[in-house]
Amino acid sequence: MKQKKKEVRSAVEVMQNFLRYLLSALVTLYMVLLIGVMPFYNTEGFARIGTDKSVFFTKTAVILGKIAIFAVVCYGITCAVRYFRGKKMLQPGSKKTFLSVTDIFAGLYAISLIISYACSDYKEAVLWGASGWYMGLWPQLLLIGSYFLISRFGSLHKWLFYLIFPVSGMVFILGILNRFGIFPIDMQIENVQFISTIGNINWYCGYLVTVFFGGVFLWWLEGGQPVEGRRLKKQEVKAGKSRIGYIFLTVYVALGFGTLVTQGSSSGLFTLTVMSFILFFLSARKQELMLRFWRLMTLLWCVCLSVFGVRLLFPESLTYRDTAGDIFTYSVLPIVMTIVSFGIHFFLKRVSVRKGYPEKCFRILAWAAVGGVLSAGIVFVVLLIVNTLYPGSLGTLSEIPFLTFSPLWGSRRGSTWRAGMMCFAEQDFLHKLVGIGPDGMSAFLYQNGSEELIALVKEAFGNATLTNAHNEWLTVLVNTGLFGLVCYVGMIVSAVIRYVKNRNASAIAGAAGFCMLAYTVNNMFSFQQAMNVSVLFLIFGMGEAFLRRRAELEM
Repeated sequence: MKQKKKEVRSAVEVMQNFLRYLLSALVTLYMVLLIGVMPFYNTEGFARIGTDKSVFFTKTAVILGKIAIFAVVCYGITCAVRYFRGKKMLQPGSKKTFLSVTDIFAGLYAISLIISYACSDYKEAVLWGASGWYMGLWPQLLLIGSYFLISRFGSLHKWLFYLIFPVSGMVFILGILNRFGIFPIDMQIENVQFISTIGNINWYCGYLVTVFFGGVFLWWLEGGQPVEGRRLKKQEVKAGKSRIGYIFLTVYVALGFGTLVTQGSSSGLFTLTVMSFILFFLSARKQELMLRFWRLMTLLWCVCLSVFGVRLLFPESLTYRDTAGDIFTYSVLPIVMTIVSFGIHFFLKRVSVRKGYPEKCFRILAWAAVGGVLSAGIVFVVLLIVNTLYPGSLGTLSEIPFLTFSPLWGSRRGSTWRAGMMCFAEQDFLHKLVGIGPDGMSAFLYQNGSEELIALVKEAFGNATLTNAHNEWLTVLVNTGLFGLVCYVGMIVSAVIRYVKNRNASAIAGAAGFCMLAYTVNNMFSFQQAMNVSVLFLIFGMGEAFLRRRAELEM
């Protein structure tokens, strides 16, 4: 009898091991396809590239997801069998690590999506989402599912995270070349609104900031080397002190800066500015981190200065120009900031050798920078409101276009934000709570929107279909209501805080949090689309996986 029980337990363990291996393989295949293939996938060049990438994501996720669901169910059965036989499950988690606060918010967000769909008046439209966009119920649930599968069954090989860099580096090279009128790949209907192999400027910028700032973060940590002064493990020494890896990251970061300042989307440069302030704040407590920050700034402004030089030598070489881009690459700013960045780095190094690192001084400066940025933001909002309500009341400042909120404000963000707010305001109480359905904004707008709302959209965009508010959180509010917004924001914000806070325990988790933060900052002026949000949830899952592994190792 005991022999039979032993054989049963052995068979269950074998099955459980096999299922974990299968799920790990499926997750790895999914990640490789989305990280390595999807950025380059298209069937007709730029003609339908957004739809191509949406279809690629959904088909890949659905096909692999069907197998994964069956495997997860079988795995759950084997876990139950082992549990009831008094055996611990394979690679168990304690009560502390089984569910994180991020997991809870992610689960609640999935529930909010289902409730929103159940209460929607546009079920057919929101099941998969707006035509050509496809960010409806099923794609959103697939994203949440990918997070849980990656965080629980991911292989935890660092190369999967590092694969992002050579792939996106190639995308960045194409983006830089395209901006200077060179198109190595025939993408059809080539024009300045489309760039690299991603799509229009907004799509490209969304993908760029989502992946690039992970490389910036690892560069800032010098290739992932811990900075807390504890004794390094052998594998950490190998990863952290790899000069080849650090050189590669330097080239990657330089390419990223180059395409970021030339790609044409102001939201990308706004994101760069915000993320730089955050890095400065995180650097304040340690000398080496502050030195790395100013080395990073020196690299940024040297890249801007290089672009400035090319534009001086070949004035018509840059095919797309905008005000923000000109400030970074065609003004006195890069000259001044290159000198300032190098000078502060040099001064800090010399002073630190003689008198030690002035930590207190830099911590005060860091908090002062935070206060200054917040104060400047408040002042800007106040001036914007006053000048919009009372035109001309600010004197010469009233002549600045950016201080008047109008349909044209912020590359027509004035129109899209107002449309989003009107969509929410025109809902009844129930739909304000649960939304009109995932990716359902366009369905409501064109079928049940007020005459004023439709007139606003047609005046701003003509016959083009408006599918979102060009502000991710506002769009989530419209589509999934207050409940969905609270869950989504809780999921993202809790992950960013936990991952960045634990950056010394896991550099990859920290880099994942920094990617998610950059994505969120950019999407205050942009939107979810298949290319950026699919990669975001891969990074999201990897951050949780590495953090969970670190927590289990420390138990």
